[in-house]
Amino acid sequence: MKAIVFSRSGETALTLRELEQPVPGKGEVLLKVRACSISAADYRSMKLGISASNGVYGADVAGTVVSVGERVNRIAVGDDVMGDLASCDFGGFAEYAVAPEAILAKKPAQVSFEAASTISLSGVTALQALRLGGETQPGQRVLILGAGGGVGTFAVQLAKYCGAEVTAVCGT
Repeated sequence: MKAIVFSRSGETALTLRELEQPVPGKGEVLLKVRACSISAADYRSMKLGISASNGVYGADVAGTVVSVGERVNRIAVGDDVMGDLASCDFGGFAEYAVAPEAILAKKPAQVSFEAASTISLSGVTALQALRLGGETQPGQRVLILGAGGGVGTFAVQLAKYCGAEVTAVCGT
């Protein structure tokens, strides 16, 4: 399979290489990556030297399941899924990636693969931020700083969904 591999050595940090296709283990699925967004987890991990075991980063992915390992119950071959692979050694900057079934969600049919690949990390981060001080309540006033970024756009939508009065700020 083709993959974009990161290496700190040499002039070019990211190179296209041919790697062996991964094989799913117990509780894992193999997905054909249809889209992978570049997230803060990828950039910061590369910058800080937090390495992916095979040099293939790519946290936020969306794709189609092509095979499943033992003890996979919720997801089947042919399902379109999305998830954040940062906690399980990345792998999305490749044609195929292995992921634990537990971290994947089925992609809604009306959401494109490209859009789905941007949801996991930013969406969960926004949800965590809104819950940090307790549950966001209807009528509560919420200020979202950086509302134009990935996390901010989700925070605005989630706060509105919870019934909050939202003030969104982006830049000066």
